[in-house]
Amino acid sequence: MEDLPQLKLGRMVLEESMRLYPPAWAFARYAKASDEIDGYTIPKGAYVLMFPSMTHRHPAFWERPDVFDPERFEPSRAAGRHRFAYFPFGGGPRVCIGNQFALTEAQLILATILPRYQFRLLPGANVVPEPLVTLRPRGGLLMTAYRHGEP
Repeated sequence: MEDLPQLKLGRMVLEESMRLYPPAWAFARYAKASDEIDGYTIPKGAYVLMFPSMTHRHPAFWERPDVFDPERFEPSRAAGRHRFAYFPFGGGPRVCIGNQFALTEAQLILATILPRYQFRLLPGANVVPEPLVTLRPRGGLLMTAYRHGEP
C-alpha cells in the first residue's frame, strides 16, 4: 500500500484505460429547475444524459483522442484540462463513493500480476465494447497468460 504513490505509470495506464473505456459509459440526471446550456433550454423535470464515453474522446478536450497515451495524465499535461473532461466515476455530489477504492484495488492488482505475467489477445480475437449497465468487452477478453520469460 505504501508503494502506491511511486506507481505513477500504473495509475496513468488505469486512467487512460478508463478514459477510452469508462466503466460507467452514461449517466442520467434529473433537472430540479429549468436551465440553459449552450443555448439549449433544459426544462425542469427533464432527464439529462451525460456520456463520459463521448466526452473522453472529444477533440476539444483531448489531443489525438483515440490514441492510447497514458502520459496525458502526467500532472503537467493534465493541469489545464477542464475538470469534467474526464469523469469515469461521475462527478460532483453524486460521484461514485467507491472510486478511490476501485483505483487502489486496480493499481494493486496490476502491480501484483504484471511483473509475473504477460497477457496476449488470442489470434483473431476482436474486442468490441458492449454498453450494458457498465461498458465491457462483448464476449469477454480472450487472452493467454504467459509467465515472463515464456515464449
